[in-house]
Amino acid sequence: MCLPVYRNEFVELGTTVTLKCSNTKIAWNDMIFVIWKIPMRDTYCIIAVAKNDSDHDTCHDGKKQNHTADGTYHLIIPKFSVQDEGNYTCDTLYQEGGSVEIIRVSAWARPHLTGWLENEGGHTVAVCEATGKPAASIYWETPWNSSSITQTSKNTGQLSTVISRLYLPQNTSYRNLICVATANDAMHTVTRFSNFTFTFIDNVKRPIIVYFVLGSIIASLTGLYIMRKKLTIIRKLCCKPNNQLPNNPDEVQIYTDLQSGPSIYNTLFPTVQETQAQTEIYVNTERHH
Repeated sequence: MCLPVYRNEFVELGTTVTLKCSNTKIAWNDMIFVIWKIPMRDTYCIIAVAKNDSDHDTCHDGKKQNHTADGTYHLIIPKFSVQDEGNYTCDTLYQEGGSVEIIRVSAWARPHLTGWLENEGGHTVAVCEATGKPAASIYWETPWNSSSITQTSKNTGQLSTVISRLYLPQNTSYRNLICVATANDAMHTVTRFSNFTFTFIDNVKRPIIVYFVLGSIIASLTGLYIMRKKLTIIRKLCCKPNNQLPNNPDEVQIYTDLQSGPSIYNTLFPTVQETQAQTEIYVNTERHH
């Protein structure tokens, strides 16, 4: 029975990982089987290949076993995520012996840095935020000696976020301020950030902006109410019937004559009684003839 060999591997999140089974190279003709025992939440799944048997896969998640012509055996893991972390066991048996290797695979993500400036109680505060895996360590490069620093951390899904706040001394320029994040991974990745600018809304300006917005809303609603009242009055004035007589005496006389005298329509078109009388005269005349 072979004693297991342990080793650690660090892989980047989101990448396709090629995990080597062993440093020992065995020709495929000499290999009997290769079995991968793969962590899967609270259990394990198996991917196995054998020279004289069919392949076996209980994972069904895109992982696959591969080997090269020179006798190197790998496990391919696409888009490595935090759920893929754990202990991977590679068990091989070949004609001259066998081996068992247990690989502790951990994910890492290079720190992503962002920074900004805030105004807190009249003091300038530089804020630096590093998001990665594992949690990064933040330190500051400043032209002065400053120990007024606070740090907090939180987990955001697969990643960890560290926030560092540096309180700048009075009348100090932030132009040469640099935030440095060092990842606690195998590569010890270092990321730097120096483009600090003030946020548009800070703790001092926020109440002023809120009051301004509320005042604008109230003024707009008041204006709309006044306009609606005026439009209602205008509609009543426009739609009210106007039966009053003209103020000019001459116009009054003309208006009276038109109302009392014969209408032009009566002159052009006779009334029904006149039409009947004319018809009777015409009929009597025809009879006498």
